[in-house]
Amino acid sequence: GEKNKIVFYTLPATLTEYLQESALNEASLLRSHLFRSTNNSASSSSIVVTYDSTSHSFLGASSAEYPSPSSLLTALLSTTATPIKTQLAQSTLQSLTKLDSLAATQLDPASPAHKSDTVVLVGSGGREHALAVALARSPLVNRVICCPGNGGTAGESDGFSRKIENAEGVNGKQDNETVVALVKREKADMVVVGPEQPLVDGLVDVLAVECPGVRVFGPSRAGAELEASKAFTKDFLQQHNIPTAKYRNFTSATEAIAYVKSLSPTDRQVVKASGLAAGKGVLLPTTPEETIAAIHEIMSDKAFGAAGDTCVVESFMTGPEASCLAFCDGKTAVLMPAAQDHKRALDGDEGLNTGGMGAYSPAPCVTPELHKEIEEMCKRTVEKMAERG
Repeated sequence: GEKNKIVFYTLPATLTEYLQESALNEASLLRSHLFRSTNNSASSSSIVVTYDSTSHSFLGASSAEYPSPSSLLTALLSTTATPIKTQLAQSTLQSLTKLDSLAATQLDPASPAHKSDTVVLVGSGGREHALAVALARSPLVNRVICCPGNGGTAGESDGFSRKIENAEGVNGKQDNETVVALVKREKADMVVVGPEQPLVDGLVDVLAVECPGVRVFGPSRAGAELEASKAFTKDFLQQHNIPTAKYRNFTSATEAIAYVKSLSPTDRQVVKASGLAAGKGVLLPTTPEETIAAIHEIMSDKAFGAAGDTCVVESFMTGPEASCLAFCDGKTAVLMPAAQDHKRALDGDEGLNTGGMGAYSPAPCVTPELHKEIEEMCKRTVEKMAERG
C-alpha cells in the first residue's frame, strides 16, 4: 500500500519568527502537505507532526495518551493512524491561523492590538549592533534608537535595518541621566541594556522610578552584582553549592602573595580583578613567580583601576571553555546555545586575554547532557538570587 510521509515541524514561537521569509516559506509548504493529504487522488499522504516549543508538546497529541515521542511515532505508523493524523493536522492549521491573525493585526495601524514600539538600546559595541538588527526585525518595533550607538548602527539603511538610528545629542554618553532623558523625549516603550556598566550603575532601578510605564530588559543593580564582582559571585556559588573552581578573595596584595607562596609550585593559579575590566581582567600566569607578578599588576599597579581593589586567586582549570548565556525572568532561566570566542591574543593562545576576537555558536564541546546541567546551574542561581530579593 501507500506509505505515509511524516513531516516534523517546529511552530514559530513568536510573530517575529513567523514573519521571517524562511519561516513563511516553511508554513506555505506545510499547508501544501496538509491539503494534499486530504485529497483522495493524491499519490501519497503526509502526516504533519508539529512541536510547540513554548508548551514543550506536540500539537493535537495528548501527553496522557502519548507520553513520549516514540509512542506517538508508533501510533502514526500503525494502520489505524487516521484519527490522530486528523487531530495533528487540525491543531497545526489552527495554530498557523492564529499567527496569521496576529500578522493581520499588524497590518492595521488603527487596530487596538497593533504595536509599533520605540525601543532605546543602550550601548556602543558590536553586541549592541547585533541586538539592534535583531530588534529591528520584529514587526512589533517601529524604531530602534541606539544610545550612543556606533558607526555600524549609524550606517544601517536596508530592509528592517532602516528602523535603526543613533540617538541625537547624547555626545557618546550612556549614563543614567542621559538614558532617562532620551527615553522621556522619545516616549520609548522599551529599553534594552547591552553593556554591564549601566546595569551595575543601577540604570534599570532608575528607569523603574523615573519611567514606570517603560519595560526594561536587564537586571537590577542587585542582580548585576554577579557581573560587577567576581568575589561576590565566587562566594555566592560556594554558598549555594553551585560548581566553581577553588579560590580565595583578597583585598591585600601581601595576603594574596602569602597565599600563593603557601601553595605547591605545581598548583597553577589564575589571577582575576574582581570588578569590571571589559573582559580583560583575567591574567593567566604559569609559575608562582608570574602569579605574584600578576597580583602586583592588578592590586598594586592598578592595571585595571578600581576593578583590582579586590583580587580573586583561583585554581587553574584545563580543558575547553565555553560561554553560556540564559534568558531569565527573575524566577527561572532558559539557556541559549553555548558559544566559544577566540579570547587570547597571539598564535597558540600565548598572549593576554582580550575582550574576544570573534565567536562561534553552538560550541560542540557543550554536549546536550552538559547543556542541561549548565541550565540547572543557571536556574539555581536565579532562584537563590530571587531569595535575596
